[in-house]
Amino acid sequence: MKTLWLVLNTASGSTSDAIVGEFEQACGDYVIAGRTAFPAETLPNATVLDAAGVDTLVVFGGDGTINAATCKVEDWDGTALILPGGTMNGLAKQLHGDIGWAEVLKRAPNGHAIHVPIAICGQHRAMVGVILGPASSWFHAREYVRSGAWSKVTRALRYAARKTFARTIRVVGEGANSGRHRAVIVTPRDHDLEIAAVSTDSWFIAARLGWSWLLGDWRDADGVTVTYAPSVDLASSRQVSVLFDGEPAKLRAPVHVEHAVTRLTFIATKA
Repeated sequence: MKTLWLVLNTASGSTSDAIVGEFEQACGDYVIAGRTAFPAETLPNATVLDAAGVDTLVVFGGDGTINAATCKVEDWDGTALILPGGTMNGLAKQLHGDIGWAEVLKRAPNGHAIHVPIAICGQHRAMVGVILGPASSWFHAREYVRSGAWSKVTRALRYAARKTFARTIRVVGEGANSGRHRAVIVTPRDHDLEIAAVSTDSWFIAARLGWSWLLGDWRDADGVTVTYAPSVDLASSRQVSVLFDGEPAKLRAPVHVEHAVTRLTFIATKA
């Protein structure tokens, strides 16, 4: 790490001008060759970074910002350093553990480069997780809880509950998860995909599952079955609502999700 390019999400409270100023001071002898305020400004590609002599792309934001920024430079020969600056910070925790950005920056010179497992679905990808089906709307309620927007939580919970029972999504195949479900949550692991099927016709169980999802321990909730496979196929009579690392999309069925790893390398400071 010598020459950096900083990408930050200006909509995040974790990347205020004061915090960015602290970051620049903490960089010490590093050269900051450029800065991109996402989404207002265009993300840099490999050509831009190479022309500026950059060896490390620093992304200071949440999982959605990280996904967008690193997709743009997937074939770049440099390295990405992820700093926690969002609501969930799933990838940052995978790479560094539950530590702040200042400690990550301090440890980075002694870190190791890795390729990150991803879930690929057509032109989309996720490094943290893919949520498919009508119950993906629980995610928005969770975001409100995490950001402290309590006035919006009740309305979001009611909307999510209605959506959960409106439609289903079907896992194609003969495995334990085959059949119809309220949602399917796909998480990339080192060598395969973790496929969690959410199935319930009970409002009580749905409420418990929704609360478990808000608290982050949904795998242990009633109505969740977890299997592992290199890929999964899903079918639906309508367009499928999907969240890729928290960013919404609508996909035409059938949907195929498969395991892969990034070509781009990432600095990991966790053993």
